[in-house]
Amino acid sequence: MKIHQRIKIISFLVISLAAAPISCSDILESEYRSDLGPEFFSTPDGLQAGVHASYAITRYFWGSEGFTTSSVTGTDEVTRGGDGGPEFHEYTILPNNGTLSSIWNNSYTAINNLNGVLQYGPDAALPQDRKTELLAEAKFLRAYFYFLLVQNFGDVPLNLTFNTVPNTKAYRTNVKEVYEAIVQDLKDAANALPNKPTSSPSKARASKPAALHLLAKVLLTKGWNVNAREGDGKSDFESAYTVADTLIANSAQYDIGLEPNYADVYRNTNEYGREVLFVLDRNTDPVFSESGYNNTTAEDGNKENRLNHYWVSFYTLADQNVNFGITGAPEVKVKLVSRSTLYGRPYRRFRPNPYTYEAFTKRDVDSRYDNTFQKVWLFNRPTEVPAGEDAVGTAAPTITTTRGVLQRGDTAIFMPGHEVTEADRKKVKGLIMAPSQYSYEWFPTMIKHLDPTRQHYNDPSDRPIILMRLGETYLIAAEAAFKAGNLTNAKDKINALRERAAFRTTNSSAENAADAIATRISESDVDIKFILEERTRELYGEMHRWYDLVRTQTLITRVKQYNPLAGPKIQDYHVLRPIPSTSQMDLVTNRDEFPQNPGY
Repeated sequence: MKIHQRIKIISFLVISLAAAPISCSDILESEYRSDLGPEFFSTPDGLQAGVHASYAITRYFWGSEGFTTSSVTGTDEVTRGGDGGPEFHEYTILPNNGTLSSIWNNSYTAINNLNGVLQYGPDAALPQDRKTELLAEAKFLRAYFYFLLVQNFGDVPLNLTFNTVPNTKAYRTNVKEVYEAIVQDLKDAANALPNKPTSSPSKARASKPAALHLLAKVLLTKGWNVNAREGDGKSDFESAYTVADTLIANSAQYDIGLEPNYADVYRNTNEYGREVLFVLDRNTDPVFSESGYNNTTAEDGNKENRLNHYWVSFYTLADQNVNFGITGAPEVKVKLVSRSTLYGRPYRRFRPNPYTYEAFTKRDVDSRYDNTFQKVWLFNRPTEVPAGEDAVGTAAPTITTTRGVLQRGDTAIFMPGHEVTEADRKKVKGLIMAPSQYSYEWFPTMIKHLDPTRQHYNDPSDRPIILMRLGETYLIAAEAAFKAGNLTNAKDKINALRERAAFRTTNSSAENAADAIATRISESDVDIKFILEERTRELYGEMHRWYDLVRTQTLITRVKQYNPLAGPKIQDYHVLRPIPSTSQMDLVTNRDEFPQNPGY
């Protein structure tokens, strides 16, 4: 049974669900105005509903345009595409930003649900094993939401008890105390959660592997933060490595492991694969899909998964000369490919910075570029013109170039990922686009989230979203080992991924073995620059990058170096986001005790 509960548990608090302890003078009204009272959490249905509802809240983040934008853009990897907004791309973020309000409000809604579960749930009349698992899931989720908050906003209100009354005062807790609470919740969760969840689908519920992965990442992040870490951070880095390495070493016990073929990590229908630790589940049932597209029963269209749209380039645009680069050939601008479920809806919100392409080195022996970016679009016309699309050239049953007549199934667009000669162009009947031709509209589509199973090419995706996977655990371990001064362990963890990336099904065993050797690095190669580049190669498009750069204290320097659009505008204070104004700052009555983040 999938986690698609429609139950809402929303506590009515005027300002924040993390408000400080309440005095009589602070209470605006004494009536409790929640859909469900505290006593509900002490029932079997209430305990389960409180946990399920908190899982569902994550759908406001993962798959939404705002949250995805806040996670990947304005970084060294990603810049604005032809139809992307400026706020996060160009660091014009203001405190009234809706995405930040969503992160703040929805996280604290979930946290208060979970506080209720943890405070009253122990009294629920459930079998002890089941109750223990649910309470551990609640601790995992509470840590998850607080980690999201502290990374975005720094000092945030910390409340670990259930709020039932509104409050007009709030207080920010220092990051050290917040991180200590997160670490404790995750340790408790990891100790109590089963190796594999007892209910299905297993990857959509917290488990011991997911808790260990998140704990390692939290400890790593804590170690970097001068205001949160213990001493110089070395003990945090050592702990992060130990936790991550323990998870890796016991993979067989948890029935997990690296996929032998990198291409399978994001293969459609493999979202619950052996490498995956935790997913945000989705459902094709229109009653529970929470998608607003052609669905009158949707709970909230803002919770649908549109990841399949955001990285798609404008491959249907009829503005490219199909004879580009061919001496003496006439200029012919025509649409070469019609929109399809296979190639996706061209939202073009995000496009790679040049750095990203350059990071994918040794492509002859490393398969990750080919399994991250689309290189070929086949000629799929003539078809009927979809509503709202440009009809330029649609009537032509075929297209003639100086290299021949394009027919269905021929290569219409080819992006090899490197510069080409005129002789190369003459070998392809369609258009070859080299990196020097890329633009806001034209660039290689990032393919990890494409969903060719949709009924309509404009539909959002029903694919589960992978939030944690073992491949990143290796990189967490590598970074922690590097920071702890153990270059051998760091090198070994990185090489495990690089050797896996060398595998191709088209190679012989001997060729794969030789390529694996060719990809290996030595201890002298390991530094934070290389680790960040390896994270690009392994994790591009998986919604980690802004957090990675903030954690490693490289956001400002790398954006200035690699992002021509954001570089001139980013400031030192952009390592934190502003506390939302309309949902928090404008409502507190103790503003002198609840300051805004610097720069906003």
